[in-house]
Amino acid sequence: QDLLWWGCTKAEKFLVGSTVRKWALKEAMDHVHYEDENTRYVDIGPVNKVLNMLCCYLEDPDSLAFKKHLPRIKDYLWVAEDGMKMQGYNGSQLWDTTFAIQALAATGLAEAELADCMKKAHAYVDATQVRDNAPKMHKYYRHVSKGAWPF
Repeated sequence: QDLLWWGCTKAEKFLVGSTVRKWALKEAMDHVHYEDENTRYVDIGPVNKVLNMLCCYLEDPDSLAFKKHLPRIKDYLWVAEDGMKMQGYNGSQLWDTTFAIQALAATGLAEAELADCMKKAHAYVDATQVRDNAPKMHKYYRHVSKGAWPF
């Protein structure tokens, strides 16, 4: 591995501006745009959000892709009474709901007193299930997601 990285650092000066580098950058941006579009510009986490938005800005600061990132910043950053906050993940609502359902079911009250609550929870769990696989999933190294649930 050290030999590979040594070779890459020596070859880098020959690759700047080359066809190979241009192809690699285009391919990398293709993957960035794919993730952006499939997550509606929320991306899979705050680190990807920042990196993808920066890539889109560097590609073209006036691009539609960069502009679509801007309103989604609020999904991760906000100002609270004690300063700016950053969320570590874009949501665990389904995870939280399923744990709450299990706890309520364990009380034995799920069928009587909590029947309406359980029906609503079931509807939410059903609505959040992934209905389709991501388009072109093999090209972008994605696994089958149809039938799964998000975090």
